[in-house]
Amino acid sequence: MAEHIIYLVLILLLIAATVTDLKERLIYDRFVVIGLMTAVVVRLFHRPEPWWNYLLTGLGVFIVLIIFAAFTDERSIGGGDVKLFAMIGLAVGWEPFLLIFLLSHVLAALYVLGWKLIQWKNVSGKSEFPFAPFILTATVLIYGLFWLW
Repeated sequence: MAEHIIYLVLILLLIAATVTDLKERLIYDRFVVIGLMTAVVVRLFHRPEPWWNYLLTGLGVFIVLIIFAAFTDERSIGGGDVKLFAMIGLAVGWEPFLLIFLLSHVLAALYVLGWKLIQWKNVSGKSEFPFAPFILTATVLIYGLFWLW
């Protein structure tokens, strides 16, 4: 039951983040704070993995991605996306996070490839697009696959 709560809260927050990312190219911190608080409260009472797995995943993801964002001037990944990934890492732990992270990037790459094939003149290495929809889609797919097994 606790895993369902975690994923359902994450999915609702990611839907909100997707809407604001698509409309304003902005992900509000309140979405991340709600997700972090939910993850901490749920993980205090239920955790299939040791508590440090969740903590180290969330912190590790945040540190690595924020450094990557800083070195690329947030052209490769934005600060809002970094915070969303850190929130997901803290909430679900290392293995599900890795699947969500990889799948979101594969989905984004397929989208960009399709976009490039359709509008090849309008797409360049400097083209930007919202990433929250891919994080949301990957999270929903991993949650669905997780509960099918």
